[in-house]
Amino acid sequence: MQMLQPNPIIVKELRSRMRGGRPYLILSGYLFGLCLICYGVIRIFEAQAQSGTAIISAHVGQGLFAALALAETLLITFLTPALTAGAVSSEREQLTYDLLLATPLRPGRILSGKLIAALSYVLLLIFAAVPLGSVILLFGGVAPKDLLKVLLLLLAIALAAGMLGLLCSTIAKRTLRATIMTYLIIMTLIVGAYLLVAVRTATTTFGPPSSSRLMAISPFGAMTSIVLQSAQAGGSGMVIDKAMMERSSMGGAMGGNVLLNMQPFSSLTYGLIDNNNVGGSVVQPMYRYAYVGYTLFSIACYWLASHWVRPRRRWRLSLHDLLMAGVFGAVAAAGTYWLQVWPWR
Repeated sequence: MQMLQPNPIIVKELRSRMRGGRPYLILSGYLFGLCLICYGVIRIFEAQAQSGTAIISAHVGQGLFAALALAETLLITFLTPALTAGAVSSEREQLTYDLLLATPLRPGRILSGKLIAALSYVLLLIFAAVPLGSVILLFGGVAPKDLLKVLLLLLAIALAAGMLGLLCSTIAKRTLRATIMTYLIIMTLIVGAYLLVAVRTATTTFGPPSSSRLMAISPFGAMTSIVLQSAQAGGSGMVIDKAMMERSSMGGAMGGNVLLNMQPFSSLTYGLIDNNNVGGSVVQPMYRYAYVGYTLFSIACYWLASHWVRPRRRWRLSLHDLLMAGVFGAVAAAGTYWLQVWPWR
């Protein structure tokens, strides 16, 4: 019966979080920043056209698509942990954590309530920016399915970053310590993915670097693969050739896409293009691995957080552990089958 009742933690957190003008200012600033980015990209293409470069509307659509996708990835990746890193540690600092444990609510319900309340605001930010996709479709060069891929990846990133912040909040006793721990892990994953690919490329290949599935670890690598694959599909008339890639300082550029030919954005294409393909250079869909990997990472973080949130840290195998292990195994099996059988595009 308790599972059928509304979670009071969600109600309390939503009321306190949406009280005052701060959340609305953040939402307004978020949308205003995305609009400024769109305006800046359009101005870049205007300058290119005035200098004599042939620009078609599909190029503008691809540029807006890349700019908005990467900007939202940056904001969601670093904003979500700030909303969840203090979910449990703040209760300890306010000396209300023991009071929560004394209520009829189980630790799992407390944890899920904190997570849902925090992610609901992140979902508001994500879906509030969806109407900007209509501007991209007006210019062309991007298919609606590409916008759907970006939306699904943003949801996966938000879930993974939120669960990581919640896990660090249950481990650390202070909000500042939990926040620092969360951002250090995120930066390690982002920078570490590029470093691992760079080391692997330097020790195993020569010439333009080949693709590596390690790039799926980085949210920016996964998102950039969607942008590059959308352009390679032919929607904007952009193609990849080896001469173009060799001219790029990081070994991977997209012809016609002004944004991804500029530093530091061209660095994001590193390790995403397979040069050993018989039919030519092909952008590998790293976002598919990110879908599965981020989902498994979120399940693992929730599993660990459900143990750390309890007052006693002694690990005991329970029915909940068996259930979480079953869910993890089912998602891993389904994800592996999807990656191997489902069409790449």
